[in-house]
Amino acid sequence: MLDEEKVILMTKMAAFIDREGKKNDVINSYFRSDYVGFNIIKSIISATIVYAIFLATYVLCKFEEVLSNIYNTENILSVGRRCLIYYLLLVGVYSLASYVIYSYRYSKMRQSMKAYYGNLKKLARMYEKKD
Repeated sequence: MLDEEKVILMTKMAAFIDREGKKNDVINSYFRSDYVGFNIIKSIISATIVYAIFLATYVLCKFEEVLSNIYNTENILSVGRRCLIYYLLLVGVYSLASYVIYSYRYSKMRQSMKAYYGNLKKLARMYEKKD
């Protein structure tokens, strides 16, 4: 006769594997610092691309103004500093948000994997108890 508790536990574990297991296995293959650091680097690259697109769009929309500013060396330096400050601000905010998000995802994955491993141990104890 089937033990209902075992069936319920195995069904719960199979549903976890189907729902979150594959995604969690990918995250679980990294250490926390490696996972968060790698994703922050990807975020910095993304922020750089976004900033370049915004800057190019601005230059195309205000082309006449940009051309008139090129001839003034003092103005070029102030514009360059302002662009650098905006870039660093964007990258800083983006990196901070990425750190928070990916740290949260990693800790959430660890909690769900601990629960899964706990269920595996519980199932193993049920089988040992039966024998």
